[in-house]
Amino acid sequence: MPLPRPQPLALPVSNLPLDMGPPDMGPKLDMERYVPAFLNSIANKLSSGASRLYFKHFGIGVVEWRIIVHLVAEPWCTAARICQIIGMDKAAVSRSYALMEDRGLIQFRPAEPRGREAALTVAGRDLHDRILVMALERERRLLADLSPREVDTLINLLGRLQARIPHVNAYDPTPEEIGPPAGTGEPAKAS
Repeated sequence: MPLPRPQPLALPVSNLPLDMGPPDMGPKLDMERYVPAFLNSIANKLSSGASRLYFKHFGIGVVEWRIIVHLVAEPWCTAARICQIIGMDKAAVSRSYALMEDRGLIQFRPAEPRGREAALTVAGRDLHDRILVMALERERRLLADLSPREVDTLINLLGRLQARIPHVNAYDPTPEEIGPPAGTGEPAKAS
């Protein structure tokens, strides 16, 4: 005859802790009011949605789309310039350049010193015009609940935030502002 299975011990309800959550660890971000997180979340969701849509219909992602848009605005542009203007890293731009060149969407010419400049081909410009219809419809849907005046205000505010980025990125706190390394109780050392 098999042995009976042991049963778990049941604790009386009075012995259970009232707060089962983690202990209070100090200050935390209010994620509903922290602007960088909001902007990042919006940008990530818009980018992934656009990338899925453009890949489904045209076989390119949002990185290639951003490059195409820039090359319409500024033909014969270097990869370094694109990286500077749209804030992408050079490796991503180089990968996209290779894909776009293979598809006949961009062409190159030499540029000084030791570089090259890209411009759209006729096929690249045609692709731009076809995707632009979708991009503008996505923007229309995003802004549908805003009045024209609110859209103008939003664009103005976003432009002002963008102008502050160099100031924000220049911030490098002192060791005193950082405080001690986690768990040591000692001040951070200057490097």
